[in-house]
Amino acid sequence: LALAFAVGVHNATVGSWIVTIYVTWSPWHYTGQNYGLAVMFLRRRGVGLDPVTKRWLHASFTLSYALTFLALHSGGEAGDFVPISVDPVNYQFMRIGFPSTISDPALSVVTLAYLLTTGVACARLLRRGSLRDLLPTATLMVVQALWFSIPLLIRSFSVGTSIEPWTSSYGTYYFMWIAIGHSAQYLWITSYYAHGKGNWTGQPRYLVKAMLAGAAIWTIPTLIFAPGMLGRLPFDGGFAVLAASTVNLHHFVLDGAIWKLRDGRVARLLLRNRGDASEVVSGVAPNRSWASRLVWTAGAVSLAIMFFAQWQSEITIPSAAVRGDTAQLTDSADRLAWIGRDSAKIRRRLGDTLARQNNVEGAIRQYERANDIRATVSTWYKIAQLHARDQSWRDAIEAYDAALRINPDEERVLYQLGLARLEIDDLRGAEAAFEHAARINPERTINQTLLERTRSLIRGADDS
Repeated sequence: LALAFAVGVHNATVGSWIVTIYVTWSPWHYTGQNYGLAVMFLRRRGVGLDPVTKRWLHASFTLSYALTFLALHSGGEAGDFVPISVDPVNYQFMRIGFPSTISDPALSVVTLAYLLTTGVACARLLRRGSLRDLLPTATLMVVQALWFSIPLLIRSFSVGTSIEPWTSSYGTYYFMWIAIGHSAQYLWITSYYAHGKGNWTGQPRYLVKAMLAGAAIWTIPTLIFAPGMLGRLPFDGGFAVLAASTVNLHHFVLDGAIWKLRDGRVARLLLRNRGDASEVVSGVAPNRSWASRLVWTAGAVSLAIMFFAQWQSEITIPSAAVRGDTAQLTDSADRLAWIGRDSAKIRRRLGDTLARQNNVEGAIRQYERANDIRATVSTWYKIAQLHARDQSWRDAIEAYDAALRINPDEERVLYQLGLARLEIDDLRGAEAAFEHAARINPERTINQTLLERTRSLIRGADDS
């Protein structure tokens, strides 16, 4: 995974596969945990779970995931069903792309099968335990339906609803809450297990250590592979998506290895008595204290970086933008750059503010910095317009040409490029620009009008 991450930072195809595998796997992982906890509650409460009933229950959860899989890989937009917004410029969610002739009937069949298996599982469980004993498992079945089955069926069958979390525009946020719910389940069950081992040091300490460990694994790779270090992508330009995907895939793999307990070494590690600890840490005890301090210090620094970045991005910068405080905006943007979070979006916002204040030189400097991070047609166009305002026509032409290298068919850029070339008497260059613009948008008559005027000037120049 570490190697795939390092390659995916520089290779869009590899990165897209990482994102796709994560998006497809995550609902299955969440479903598996819901099912595992449902069975655990039955076992703990002494409810007899015969093999047939267990298979019906398992089928209910599995078919709920099947609905999600079909929704992800058929006609619906992936962003409606996943916890991340995929950046199409750098990475794409690589859907299988089932045609509607296959996905629509399959969705109907899977829906009926899901309802059938859920009903049979509930009926069989009711014959084996009291409502009180079945309540935790029933709650998890409802959670599974609320997380996946119900919202996906609402969207897939175009059922009108005023419940905001289930409308497609809120799909990404909704799935983020699912991820938070999954993490809450995970912290609860692991802390309960650790508490029963006899070396429990308290819930607050456990949660703080979990937070520090998580902060380290989220932050350190993004610092190492930030633009200007070993990477190329800005954090908000696809890099955060890749990091999230890799971290979560690591969690899925590790989680499967831990909880199945089929590996004897893992089982001994988790199930050993306190007196057996020397067997596990043998050979590393002399360095344990030093290594432990280093790990938790790195976690604390990482957590500070995460909160600092969020504070600057969500509080300081928006507030400064409203006030038009360019000094604060510049300081915040530079501080984010120090921690590998330089943002083309923030640099463009700063450039816009400076441009409104007629600070042309400062605005151009910020726009150019934004292009260093991630060049866009819009940013080059803004640079060109500022040069044109100062009648620096050759600089404007260079910026227009840079924009067209990104998208050769951008009509507004071609139009302005033609005007700029007319200003320096480059009639042939202007003719080419207006001709291209007229070909792209023949309904905009100004392109054709300027093309004809330019050709008239060329003929006059040739005649003279």
